[in-house]
Amino acid sequence: MSLHNTLTVTLLALLFVITSFDDDIDIMSSSHVIESNTIGNNVRIHQGNVIHNYASAPCEPRVLIPFLRNEELICRRDIIDKLDSILPPSDESSTAALYGLGGSGKTQIALDFAYRRCQASSCSVFWVHADNETTFIQDFKAIAKKLGLSTSLEGEEFLTTVRDGIESNPPWVLILDNADNLGLFGVDHSGQDASNRGEHALNLEKFIPRGPRGQVLWTSRDERIAGGLVAARRAIEIPKMAPDEAKELFESIRNNQENSDAAKDVDELLEELEWLPLAISQAAAYMKKTLTSVEKYVERLKDETWNISMNYLQAENKMAYQILHIHAFLDNQNIPTELIKQAALYSDGTNDTELSQEAHSDDSSSDSDREDDEILEAVVRLCDFSFLNVQASGDGNRAYEMHKLVQEAMRYGLGRKERKKEEEYFLVAALEITTNLFPGNRLPEEWNECDKYITHAQRACDNNTETMKIMATVAITHHLLGKLEESGEMMEKVARLRQEILGNEHYDTLQSKRILATIYSDTVSNFSHRAGKYKEAEESMTKALILLREVFGHKDPNTLWSMGKLAMIYQRLGRDEEAEGLAVETLALMREVFGDMHPYMVDTTWVLAIRYHTVGRQEEAEEMRAKTLELQRRITGDDSPPVVKLAAYFEEVFRVTDTGTEEAT
Repeated sequence: MSLHNTLTVTLLALLFVITSFDDDIDIMSSSHVIESNTIGNNVRIHQGNVIHNYASAPCEPRVLIPFLRNEELICRRDIIDKLDSILPPSDESSTAALYGLGGSGKTQIALDFAYRRCQASSCSVFWVHADNETTFIQDFKAIAKKLGLSTSLEGEEFLTTVRDGIESNPPWVLILDNADNLGLFGVDHSGQDASNRGEHALNLEKFIPRGPRGQVLWTSRDERIAGGLVAARRAIEIPKMAPDEAKELFESIRNNQENSDAAKDVDELLEELEWLPLAISQAAAYMKKTLTSVEKYVERLKDETWNISMNYLQAENKMAYQILHIHAFLDNQNIPTELIKQAALYSDGTNDTELSQEAHSDDSSSDSDREDDEILEAVVRLCDFSFLNVQASGDGNRAYEMHKLVQEAMRYGLGRKERKKEEEYFLVAALEITTNLFPGNRLPEEWNECDKYITHAQRACDNNTETMKIMATVAITHHLLGKLEESGEMMEKVARLRQEILGNEHYDTLQSKRILATIYSDTVSNFSHRAGKYKEAEESMTKALILLREVFGHKDPNTLWSMGKLAMIYQRLGRDEEAEGLAVETLALMREVFGDMHPYMVDTTWVLAIRYHTVGRQEEAEEMRAKTLELQRRITGDDSPPVVKLAAYFEEVFRVTDTGTEEAT
């Protein structure tokens, strides 16, 4: 069977998924306590003094594993023996990797290895999701808490501190799961070291602990990990199951439910599923739950593929169907309960579906309780079918995870031509839900509450790289149409998301803040009753300007543009001397960079025209007024509405000021 068919069959099979995980054990909070070995005191005499050297007590081992032990794991003895020979329980420092197709059992083998190491009561075991930089850092934060380290540090300093903390607690084992993007760890597309090529802003490989009495186990779909991050001889390819192993797994999950199934039907099914553990376990669970025979399942798998499972779920529980498909576009790990609730209740207001009617009925007294019950029922159903699995989160709260291949199966199905509208609906839902979890009125100290949503916002944007650009474009469109309220609200969300996902100093973050400051300023000039927004405009523009200067320098066009805007804001706040000083500085820099005439100068010359006229420097005021009008003509054309409006404004200001001066005289 071709690689394409293999992937297709695997993804199709995932839509019949159902294996259950126990959800009552919080592994994240568990620890193993060991008794100290009795070590005699060292006593020596130095210059007549008796010195006692007391051996330090051994460190209490820490365990941080986000998954329950799989009691139904089929022992693949040859793989386990090979892994144990590469990573024996010893004092040596060593690494190994498991690589192979998604769904081949890599994570389950690593999980079994981790729990077997826990049985050695002195060994600390840590688990890190290595899918991307964000999940890597979040799990390092969980490890920091487990080790009693400060989580207030940031960036490389924080990662280095956690790395050193792990190394100082031997013996230890670190599992790096789903390291499919090797570029994050300094490996280029050819499998070679790319640490000095600038392909990634942060090479995470240097934060992987090393040293005596420590072991690192990687899992990856990318075979280049062999020779890239571990020696080729220390990498183990995880193949499909042997036929007898596959049959044992299938029968253990179904509990020999239908002994009447012909052996040839089972063999045919396992062959269709490519002997992949994930596909087999989920197919078996589906048949057990729905009392479907092997023969019937094979017929459906061949005849109707995608539609069978999805139609079944949609007919049985529409809310579960919606939760599942929205989360196809979010991160598959650490899914908080609040995110699931938002997905369950989502409606774009355009489709008056039965789900929307049920979720948003008007019976006020019992509505909330009924919604909670419906959401709980949907989540339980998804867990029954193993679309979702319970996962303990770092803060002890309930969280969930979804297998990568389940997500890929959902997106694959939604990507079909006839389902494009449905795909767009769920993608937009994922974006709006994560965006709305970053409310506009949070205090700085409250932003830690949003940390658990960052990876999901990032994943929603990753699934459509133009998403935030589209949001920014919509915000700007609202601005141009005079819908300043809508424009400001949307751009605030864009700015906050970009700051959290891309960082304070990213160009797009700075651009969002600059545009937001402009919206604030224009909001004030158009709605005088909201004059308080001038202060917000100043604060936003000042922060953006500090970063622009730091990152791009004083003479960058965007820096200069922002300086002009800030000078205008100062003027509108009545801080005339500050406005004049900044405008003079800005205009001088602009002339140095752009020459004598440039559209960016229009705000600066406007400020100086008003200021010079106010203080009686009429010749300079007239020069700045003429320059401002000429710049506006170049921007919008002769006799355009902005030019006419600006000329009338100058006439009114200069006339009123002149009249007032004459009357005072």
